[in-house]
Amino acid sequence: MNFEDTVYTVNFMNAKEKKEISLSILGNDIIDFLEHYGEESLVGKPFYEIIGEGDGETRFLRLLKAAGYENDPRGFFDELTEKLGHANSKDGGPIEIDTISLPQLLLVSILEKILPENKFISIKDVSQFEKLANMNVPETDRADLQKVIETFPVRLSMHTLRQMRVSKNIAYQYAPFVEELDPVGQVNTWVGQFHDGLLERMYRNRVIFLLNMSCPVYCRFCFRKHKDLRNQTNPTEADVRRAVEYVNNSPTIKEIVITGGDPFLNKKNMMTAIDGLKEVPHVQALRLATRSISYYPHLFHANDGFWLNYLKRKNLELQEKGKRLEIATHFIHPDEISPDCLDIISDFVNNGMPVYVQTPFLNNCNDEGPELTRLFSFLRGAGAELHYIYMPCSPIHGNSVYWAPLSKGIKAYTYLRAHLSDRIIPRLCTATPIGKMDWHSSGWAVEQDKQDEHFLWIRTPYTPDYFKNFAEHVDKIDVVRVNEEGTLDARFMAQIGDDSLFLGARKQKSPRKQNADLKTLGELRVIALRDQRNPSSIVSTPSATLFRVHETRVEIDPDADDKDMAYIRDDDKITDVVIASKKDGIECLFKAAALIRKLQEIHHVNAVRLRSLKFNYDPEVYTKGVINKLGNLNHLTVANPLRLEIETQFLHSSEIQLAHKKLTKTLNNRGITVYNNTPLLSIVNDTADEIHKLAYACRSMGIEFHHVYVAGLPLQKKWNESRPVDISDVIDIAARVRKDGSGREIPRYIILTELGEVDFGLTSKMIGDNGKVTVKLLPYDLEYFRGMEPAFSWPSSVKVDGDGKPIVTVEGLTNSTDFFIS
Repeated sequence: MNFEDTVYTVNFMNAKEKKEISLSILGNDIIDFLEHYGEESLVGKPFYEIIGEGDGETRFLRLLKAAGYENDPRGFFDELTEKLGHANSKDGGPIEIDTISLPQLLLVSILEKILPENKFISIKDVSQFEKLANMNVPETDRADLQKVIETFPVRLSMHTLRQMRVSKNIAYQYAPFVEELDPVGQVNTWVGQFHDGLLERMYRNRVIFLLNMSCPVYCRFCFRKHKDLRNQTNPTEADVRRAVEYVNNSPTIKEIVITGGDPFLNKKNMMTAIDGLKEVPHVQALRLATRSISYYPHLFHANDGFWLNYLKRKNLELQEKGKRLEIATHFIHPDEISPDCLDIISDFVNNGMPVYVQTPFLNNCNDEGPELTRLFSFLRGAGAELHYIYMPCSPIHGNSVYWAPLSKGIKAYTYLRAHLSDRIIPRLCTATPIGKMDWHSSGWAVEQDKQDEHFLWIRTPYTPDYFKNFAEHVDKIDVVRVNEEGTLDARFMAQIGDDSLFLGARKQKSPRKQNADLKTLGELRVIALRDQRNPSSIVSTPSATLFRVHETRVEIDPDADDKDMAYIRDDDKITDVVIASKKDGIECLFKAAALIRKLQEIHHVNAVRLRSLKFNYDPEVYTKGVINKLGNLNHLTVANPLRLEIETQFLHSSEIQLAHKKLTKTLNNRGITVYNNTPLLSIVNDTADEIHKLAYACRSMGIEFHHVYVAGLPLQKKWNESRPVDISDVIDIAARVRKDGSGREIPRYIILTELGEVDFGLTSKMIGDNGKVTVKLLPYDLEYFRGMEPAFSWPSSVKVDGDGKPIVTVEGLTNSTDFFIS
């Protein structure tokens, strides 16, 4: 398309100087965007239906016609830039032309041409903020907003400013607001058991390095938002070396979280820390924390991609030492997603560096299930692992607008279980003053605080003995108390929202010890390898080679036919396909590869998972040829990704060998994640000691510990029928793994039923009946199943509660105490 090569003026509301830009620059940019990123997964279904398939020019011509500007690109851009000129952080979009809502990604792409800088800016006064945010602050708010800026420093990147202008949800996170002067809240939300300069230690097995005290952008909900924290002097290289020496002298420390501020803003400290820790024998993992992937992606592209190239080199050096390098980052809302951030994530993952995402739960921003579903789906295709949802947001000074009751977070999580792939549902956790806990497994709300209604008591898995070697008197501080079972309750500022979530105290229970029956273990291996399918479907499907196991997931045999592929193609809710057979996935690789190539044409499918128990029992089947084929099938991209993962199963920690570490590393370096699902089996692995060992072994090998199936897998049903797993033992297992393991080791505790999966105690309510257990499935109702099969009716074995939720019997579970997670 030939554009009129003229320069015209773009007016921005608060700009002193008008912006001049060539029509050809804007026209070529939108054509480039539509060609490479104009896919339904990125721009949404309504807009995609307007632009359709084709190259960028063809799509742009369709857009012009639909917008009423056929053969008039100049008129289109005149209207678009006029509306962008009034867009600001208060309004935040959407922008429409002739009823067509333009995607936020497209608008930011245009703004990158109009406002092209990549710097970050410290805001000193209200007038400066008004100009950058393109808005007017009411006279009645100016004095208070200036106090906010002086109390809680404001810093914004140009990338963030562009996003803020077209998204309220971005502005909500970063723009200062007068409500920050509200005095309610705390100076910080955690006690911290050990502070020594840049070093912070709350856990026995990991420490935090604070290498830089500032960030490119300041989140308004950050627990380090106070001016005195952000104005602290940065540590020196000598300080870093002293911290490394502390780690060297502390053999229980296995992992280091390198953070700040943003540690990538301090090149010398970062390089000193990585090189020093690389030589510490007992350090297994370095976790580099940055939010710049979302709000300042230029950091990774600057200086010819210095940080991307440096980390790729260092990752190989660390791997030679048997260590892992991981990238931790935060994403809050789908409006933060950009092609740059997805590309950075994929680049890291394709080079053997896992990227894991943590998401603070913010009231009136990402506190509904649909927003989180969209966000996590974007990140999933790029290769990210979804780690935590932090609930509630840190209750510190100036943060009250972001606080949501705990019940709201649990409700949103229940929505995720119904409408999101199991592989991208994070753990729901709270960072108490003495450490994190996972809701309704390693911890729960005990009771309201009797002295102050703004606080409640949360059961944690930690004990006084846990802190003895680095914080001897933690049980004496006023925000903790020792409970009846001997763990510590933490006093936490939050609202419960639903008093039924107060579960009370659990009485002390003697830990159960037993040795696995290894002869029995061998028999179970034979049974597991006999048929690797889980042949059950929650609704009817067109054939015996395809099973619908969730709204988003099907399990399919490599022999699936065109009818099965049509079923997947016709339902855009399906995002994940698990390839499983009686034989191992690797033994069916030729057929599986052909199936994957067909799935690449179904753009709403963004992940394929190959079930392979021989990864565990016969890793030698993963030859160079097999690994190369798998690597070529893995497709981590910004638009229309198709991620490949390997699902395996370990029944006992003794099964994990060094060969698994080597193989996992090789697959990770091709961008392929290996994850483990373990069924709890009586006498074999249903103790806290054993699952803790297994979690630690998986982590050491680089294998993601995904699910512990409490009940419901075919292997469990018959085995546990006469020797059921006790609910109390599940609580003990979850508490032990959280207390003594890395946060990156923790699985999700899952009950598989004939109607799908639920989380132990969190998205399910367990009811005892003469020692047997029935489970109410909170995510599902009749309408949910009829969305997949219009003629669906409840199976005869299912009861329905008064609120329309199904209740099913679960074999292989029992309850020996009066305490239930509900």
